Amino acid sequence: MKCNRFVKFTATMLTLLTVAALSGCGSSSTGDDAAGGKLVKVAICVSDTTPAVQALKEVFVPEVEKATEGRYKIQLYPSGVLGGEKVTYDYTKSGIVEMCVVGTGMWSETPKMSAPDFPFMFRDVDHASRCYQGALGDYLREEIESTQPLKLLSWMPNGVRAFSSNKKLTCTDDFKGQKLRMPNNPIHVRLAESLGANVVIMDMGEVFTSLEQGVVDGQDNPLSTVRNEGWYEVQKCIYNTDHIIASLEMFASDDFLSGMSEEDQEAFRKAAQDAASYSWDLYKESLDSDIQFMKDSGLTVTDPTDEDREKLKAAVEPVYDYLRDQYDWVDEVLNLVDSIE
Repeated sequence: MKCNRFVKFTATMLTLLTVAALSGCGSSSTGDDAAGGKLVKVAICVSDTTPAVQALKEVFVPEVEKATEGRYKIQLYPSGVLGGEKVTYDYTKSGIVEMCVVGTGMWSETPKMSAPDFPFMFRDVDHASRCYQGALGDYLREEIESTQPLKLLSWMPNGVRAFSSNKKLTCTDDFKGQKLRMPNNPIHVRLAESLGANVVIMDMGEVFTSLEQGVVDGQDNPLSTVRNEGWYEVQKCIYNTDHIIASLEMFASDDFLSGMSEEDQEAFRKAAQDAASYSWDLYKESLDSDIQFMKDSGLTVTDPTDEDREKLKAAVEPVYDYLRDQYDWVDEVLNLVDSIE
């Protein structure tokens, strides 16, 4: 126990020292780096192999640096090297870090940001990308920008969740009695319980061993996570439900954006939106690869029929009963999403 505390303390101190050093790197009497451009730190919660980071590297960075004629130099820090989602989100709000790309962990302080976790809200990935980059994204952006010192520049994919299990999992009835690992999120927990599963909450780092030893039968995550974490080695079935199509958001601190010209602000906004569109294209291409990888690895992959999908949506209605008890805007979000073609 003491060892674990020491490791956590050491990791926290290293992160703080890194951020402090990085803050110094980008500053001088003029606020510029040695090359003549202001250093812009982008803290990213996902790895550099994801479509989001690929798009930032290939689109966002060169577009900004070209459009601003080198006045800004973008430095990406993927894989949470500057801290976890909540930490880097707070760093961006306070201006310690100029920008961040995170998931929706801020929903506890801005409840409408829980909407991307609503189950079976989107018809498919194409529909989700249109919603996030259209009316739904604008609706949620207005909420967060009116309550936080941030600008939400774009929406990127954070994965389409599917279920995996060591037991047969090919239809709605197969969930009953299965032990499923779920994250510590009330929406996800109630989702699994509504399907008849027994929920076990645990951290990501415990999942592989728990699946291998039968502590849990299965879990839910994007197939890319099942692949990257090696869980496919200790799972037999994939039920490709696409029940949650989660998002990443690119934020910039108000202080950072307000300190530049309107022309440069527009360059950042446009580059962020172009990178987002490209990231969705990359993500959609990766889905087929992940499914084929599961099949090649010997897993049974089942896509729900239209009838089964309707059964799944009906089964998780208790999740929406819970959400409606908490928030008076839930149906407003659902109606908005339904109206988007």
